[in-house]
Amino acid sequence: MNKRELSETIAKDLMIKKFEVYNFIDLMIEIMVDNLEQGKKIVLSNFGTFKVIKRNNKRVINPNNKKPLIIPAKKIVKFLPSKNLKKIIKG
Repeated sequence: MNKRELSETIAKDLMIKKFEVYNFIDLMIEIMVDNLEQGKKIVLSNFGTFKVIKRNNKRVINPNNKKPLIIPAKKIVKFLPSKNLKKIIKG
């Protein structure tokens, strides 16, 4: 499901205009990105938690030429599903 399909489904369920839902989703994503950029975590009850973590340098070996490489440290967004979501997904 993409953003367009999500907004259409929500609009149909709530009986509101698609562009209003689309704008809401854009705003929600913008707020989430701003908070993650500031290092804050986002907790959505019964869904999960988004947080930024820092990955350390990583040593790997290039399989083509067998030379060692170092992948530099970087920040990534990690999603941790809630217990509820895990239970639903498992069936």
